[in-house]
Amino acid sequence: MPDLPRIVIVGAGFGGAFTARYLSRLYRGKIEIELINNNNYFIFQPLLPEVASGVVNAQDAVTPLRAMLPKVRHRQAEVKQIDFDHKRVHVLQGRRRRMIKISYDHLVLAVGQRVDLSLFPGLAEHSLSMKTLADAFSLRNRILQCLEFADVTGNPKLKRLFLSFVVVGGGFSGVETLGELQDMIRRALRYYPNIKLSEVRCTLLQRGDRILPELPSSLADYACRKLSKRGVEILLNTSLHGATGAYVETGDGRIIPTATIIATIGNGPIPLLVEHPRLHLERGKVPVNRCLQVEHLDSVWAVGDAALIPMHNDGEEPVYAPPTAQFAIREAHRLAHNIMAVLNDRPVQAFQYKSQGMLASLGAYQGAADIFGIRISGVSAWAVWRGFYMLKLPGFATQLRVALNWIFDYFIPRTIVEIEQPERPAVRFANFRKGDRLFDRGELLDGFYLVLDGQLEVRTPDPGGGKDFVKIVAPQQHLGDRIVSYNTVCRGRVTALQNTEVMIINQQDFVRLRKSFHLLDNYLREQTGKKYPSHFYGHIEGMESDDGTATPQ
Repeated sequence: MPDLPRIVIVGAGFGGAFTARYLSRLYRGKIEIELINNNNYFIFQPLLPEVASGVVNAQDAVTPLRAMLPKVRHRQAEVKQIDFDHKRVHVLQGRRRRMIKISYDHLVLAVGQRVDLSLFPGLAEHSLSMKTLADAFSLRNRILQCLEFADVTGNPKLKRLFLSFVVVGGGFSGVETLGELQDMIRRALRYYPNIKLSEVRCTLLQRGDRILPELPSSLADYACRKLSKRGVEILLNTSLHGATGAYVETGDGRIIPTATIIATIGNGPIPLLVEHPRLHLERGKVPVNRCLQVEHLDSVWAVGDAALIPMHNDGEEPVYAPPTAQFAIREAHRLAHNIMAVLNDRPVQAFQYKSQGMLASLGAYQGAADIFGIRISGVSAWAVWRGFYMLKLPGFATQLRVALNWIFDYFIPRTIVEIEQPERPAVRFANFRKGDRLFDRGELLDGFYLVLDGQLEVRTPDPGGGKDFVKIVAPQQHLGDRIVSYNTVCRGRVTALQNTEVMIINQQDFVRLRKSFHLLDNYLREQTGKKYPSHFYGHIEGMESDDGTATPQ
């Protein structure tokens, strides 16, 4: 039996998940579809503001990918590199972070974008985002923490600080987030007798001359009036200069004291795309033709927020598909049919789609909508917003759970329980018994290791067939500085010779420390060449291939 064509999809947002869904329906077992994603669930991002405000439970805003796509092969892993020449995707998977290579016949890039706040000093360090389920959960906890502190503090200045909330960005995400949080705070104050609604300050910073620029100006003005009437301060034509843990500074020098900054701006490409020499990004996205093909790469496609998709023929001012769920779903539909056409030696077709309209929820049972040119606002727009997204939710179980959340929210007071999320410390300790294997060939170390007690053995085979290189790591000696700094993999085996205790600094924090602390960087550079031969370090492309059927380690 010949091997089935393998379609590998990287990313499970709207573009990736719905491409997999349409492909599985079209081919009915005639192809192999593999979906690679960091998480094992699909998140319906338009519901994130309602998760943050407590309207929808966090677990009800997501759908397990295995339940949503039962005919698709799933791999929870992190993509580290793509080899377009040999048609392979390199991923890290499993508890041991083993490097695996997965071959493909067609590759779909649906990785979306990441939050990039580097243009604004201090914003990345002191703000909260609204991109993931964890972001929404963290924001909810922050709001409740501020209310708890403000209710008991006797310091008026601190109270004003805790009760000031600033949202940066007046698009759909910013307006819907602020609308929901303002409504959440208003409804929660019944439990906080020492806080008056008039003491709460909610501010929206918008660089443009109006909020919700995707909607007609009349609806944007309506949203502005409704939010202002509820006490939201909207600052138009106001850019952000920077932020600290106690205030934001606008472009005109205004200082707004706040302990809570929510950033809904600053989308950028993920490092996987930026760092690849074969991907020539434009406007931070992968350029494709109207058929969604990456033209200079064989059998590579892109959809969703990661793709720059032209919407009309050459010779006109370029217009690109907007990064919305509505368009991503339609792009996925066209892409599935185009892949089928290529596999059956038929011509592909251009992506064509006209928006059905735009909807925005303002919280407190208010909304604004433009549907097929019909403009509605108020409660009716809010009802249409919920009805539309109810139909778009994947799976009846998810639809039912969200519907019940909405019903309960109308009749039952929202909970103000704050569920603490313990953060993984930058420095942690681990113990190993004699004979334990810490790392093996082809695995990526998860941090910088400093031996406190005991001994580790590092054994690396000589590629020329000579004697193995053996290094003993004794107390106060370290391991992993080059591997975690330069994103290489371990070509040797690390074993505990004795009962051993180590201190571990996780990779991201160690890289930051090394870049900032020049004395440490200089010391490590001097030591690296003395400790290990060059063949101890391996690049991803140098690892052995895998047929894509490996299971997590």
